[in-house]
Amino acid sequence: MADEEHDQLTAMTPAQRRLFELRMKINAGRKANKQEVAAEHERVKNNDKKAKKQEQYKKREEKKLFAASGKAHLCETAEVAELKRKKASKKEKRKAAFGWDVFNQDSLYKGYKKRLVSLPTSGHTTSSAAITSEDALGDELAYGKNDKVEEENVERMAQELEERVKARKKFSRRRQHYEGEDIDYINGQNRVFNRKASQAFDKYTVEIRQNLERGTAL
Repeated sequence: MADEEHDQLTAMTPAQRRLFELRMKINAGRKANKQEVAAEHERVKNNDKKAKKQEQYKKREEKKLFAASGKAHLCETAEVAELKRKKASKKEKRKAAFGWDVFNQDSLYKGYKKRLVSLPTSGHTTSSAAITSEDALGDELAYGKNDKVEEENVERMAQELEERVKARKKFSRRRQHYEGEDIDYINGQNRVFNRKASQAFDKYTVEIRQNLERGTAL
């Protein structure tokens, strides 16, 4: 092959030899360009993967840091935060009081809000409309200085309390007492609490209680 190429070169004129050398350089340059393009593509591809891995690692570390400091919500987007809020709100509305939760603070507050809905408002009374010039300037300490209560407000409050007493009597009407039932309560509310506690924990404590009553507990 080398001898044939050498014979071809020797048989060429100087112009033909120069043209042949230029073509060889062009082919070598084209091959080198293709190789460089392929190498650059691999570099960009690897750099993108590396950058993505670094970004993912950075986000994970930020989440861990915020979670440790109790500020994990700072990593959430507004859409995710709103979705969580709606789910929590729906869950809170569907949640029913169970067992001893009937008398906890949340249930009492829910009952209070229901009472506010049914309680009529007086609007603007005559005394509340007659404010002083000091109050008109926005004196925050002026709140509650008027100790005179309107008669109609007292009547409304008394009426609402009477309705609550009637509703409470209807709710806590006397249940039937079964003969032989252990009396371990001091009032109706405590009786309901003890019954619900028994339903939840008797399967774990009944044997222990029986051993204590018989005096055979270890």
